[in-house]
Parts: sequence; C-alpha cells; structure tokens
Amino acid sequence: MTRIRRGYTLSFDEKEHRYLLRTPTGEERVLPSVTRIISLLSKPKVHEWAMDLMARHIMDNYTPGMTHEEMLYLVQESQELHRREARGAAQTGSEVHDWVEAFLQGVPRGYPVDPKAKTAVERFLEWWGTTGQKFLLSEAIVAHPPLGFAGKVDLVLSDGTLVDLKTSKALYPEYDFQLGGYALALEWWEGIRPPKGLLVRLGKDGAFETREVNLTRAREAFLGLLQVWRYLSTTEVKGYTLT
Repeated sequence: MTRIRRGYTLSFDEKEHRYLLRTPTGEERVLPSVTRIISLLSKPKVHEWAMDLMARHIMDNYTPGMTHEEMLYLVQESQELHRREARGAAQTGSEVHDWVEAFLQGVPRGYPVDPKAKTAVERFLEWWGTTGQKFLLSEAIVAHPPLGFAGKVDLVLSDGTLVDLKTSKALYPEYDFQLGGYALALEWWEGIRPPKGLLVRLGKDGAFETREVNLTRAREAFLGLLQVWRYLSTTEVKGYTLT
C-alpha cells in the first residue's frame, strides 16, 4: 500500500506493520505508528484480564498430587493463554476491518465464517444504515512528516467525521488519543480537518456502542505522548527498552 502527497511517498508493509516514508529529496525513514506511540500507556485492565485468565486456567486444571513437572507445564501453559486470546481477537478484528473495507468499496463478499466476526459485521451494517452518509476515505494510510508518525484511518464520513471501528470489549480512554493522532496526520496528509471523532464499537458478542471524541483535546493528549516517545527513543533510560 503506497500513497503520495506533497512529494512524500508513504508505504505500508502489512506483514511487518511498518510505515516507510520517502522525502522529496529521496531520504527514507521508518515512522512509528499512532498505535505504537499510544502503546506506551499502561493498560491496567488488560493486565487484570491476563492475570484472571491465568488464575482461572490453573484453578480449572489443577489436580491434587500433580508432579513438579506437571505443575510447571500448567503454569507455563497459563502464562501463554492471554497471548493466544489476544492473537485470536486481533485476527477477528482484522477480518472485520477487511470485510468493511470490501463492503465500502463495493466488492461483493459473503459474511465472515467466524461467528464473532459475522456478529461484528452485522452491527456495522445496522449502524451504517443509520448514518445516511457516504465516505471520503476508508482504510487510508496517512502521515505527518514534520512530526514523524503515520497511521491507518478506518473511515472518514462525507461530513468529515473521523471514525474508528473497534471490536474490543469496551471503548478504552486511549482510543481517544489514537483518534487525536489520526486527526493530526489526516489534516497534514489530506488537508481534511475533521470536526469531530467517533468511536464505534462492534462487539464480537453482539454489543454496540458509540462515543464522540473531542478532537481538540485528543490532539493535545497525543502530542504529549509523542513527546514521551521521542524522549524514550533518543534517551537511554535505565531498565527500559523502546521496541
């Protein structure tokens, strides 16, 4: 996926999830993504979920009299559960986004086979039918070369509303900052200044909710996180590695 604006060429490697920017002078640099920058934030709910998952698995599978080796295997297996769950959730989310993109582009496609993805798609279609709008952009890569970051915008409605589709269990606070970053990049790259942001949750369990985001505050918050990113990427902080 490649896009050119103002003499800049932005490429996105789906497999590596890497953004490469070529400047008008031919210089190339890898840009951090919006999601990578906001990943600096601690997510206590995610940690709680991972620990609960591990504890439940041990409680459900522990048998009195287990050997040391059996206990060790059970613990190691439990430690991997949250990673497997997260990978599965990410895969479902990608399937939903791919389906929505095909739908918006008018490419015929049957419902996803995965029941969770199918449910999320059904929620999207119900919501889309109520908007009464068309769209300006969907699944578009954008960048802000002066600030040095890039990202992929889910959807920009015909009235300029910046939409981010989520298949998560809730609409978390950091999603606001994500929209703030996208809004900054969208304005620089496309010349579109969205009047508002909208988070749309398409629950894999059938849940649906939306939340409007104040993009003025969200932009400011994202810029603060970007400053932290720059500090950590250029300063050697003992005991911390930026990967």
